[in-house]
Amino acid sequence: MRRRTVQGSIAACGGEVFVDALPEFAFHRPATVAETRALQARYRGRAALLAGGTDLIPRMRARERMPQVVIDLKRLATLGGPIRIDCSRAQLPALTRTADLARHAALRRRWPMLAEAAATLGTPQVRERATVGGNLMRGGSWGDLAVALLALNASVRVFDARGRSRVLPLDELLGARVVEGSPLLLASVAVPAPPRGLRAAFRKLETREAAGAPVAAVAVAVVREGGWVRHARIAIGGAGPRPLRVPAAESLLLQHVGGPLDILAAASEAADAARPGSDAYASSDYRREMVRVLVRRALEEVLR
Repeated sequence: MRRRTVQGSIAACGGEVFVDALPEFAFHRPATVAETRALQARYRGRAALLAGGTDLIPRMRARERMPQVVIDLKRLATLGGPIRIDCSRAQLPALTRTADLARHAALRRRWPMLAEAAATLGTPQVRERATVGGNLMRGGSWGDLAVALLALNASVRVFDARGRSRVLPLDELLGARVVEGSPLLLASVAVPAPPRGLRAAFRKLETREAAGAPVAAVAVAVVREGGWVRHARIAIGGAGPRPLRVPAAESLLLQHVGGPLDILAAASEAADAARPGSDAYASSDYRREMVRVLVRRALEEVLR
């Protein structure tokens, strides 16, 4: 452990003061899951986990988060390593950078929608630092990767408070409102091999390109066989307290032909399921309407 105060600059502009220095904190770099869990137990409620730092560090600079202890996860071999792909699945370690997802050749061939979602996350600089685990565990209504992975039926391997390994559906992990203070530690994500004939699409609306504030994001994955929809998953982000699947919208496609009326009905159901908030960038009504538009466009693409 070492105590540090990171120096920065303080600039005044138009009467406002912008602080560019991190508050003082204790810093730990555990090498095992057991060490990590022990630190979390010792500093419960006062510690923050650090992976890529693209969310935590800006929030600390803005004084939105002021943990007394920062636990760096990058030495944990269990959370790292290469992306592994075999006939049945893709295994994504929690410390995988989103830039590596976006440019991984085999991933782009078999799960192009996931690679596309990774390629839209933040700026190129952010993608070189942001990790899969950080994106899924940060909490809130956003998470481009969570939206894409929900549509692809992903599962996660986590360690509980006692260091025991468990496998959960991603939807269950997100439904538990997992955030930094959770007793769960994400180790990896498994994406099953796509069923034969799967077509998937990811769509996102932002206030401006790359670093803009997100308005809504959706992902759809559909298999149509013999003229009928046999498989359908629809996920939405920015439309409630967390990214979520919309089974009611999926049911309006299953065992149907997937024609224009089916698409409109599913898109409307997805919008009805959304519970977005309002902020300086978009009203709740606008976000809900954009969910409808994006789901319709994504379904039109995969069912044309």
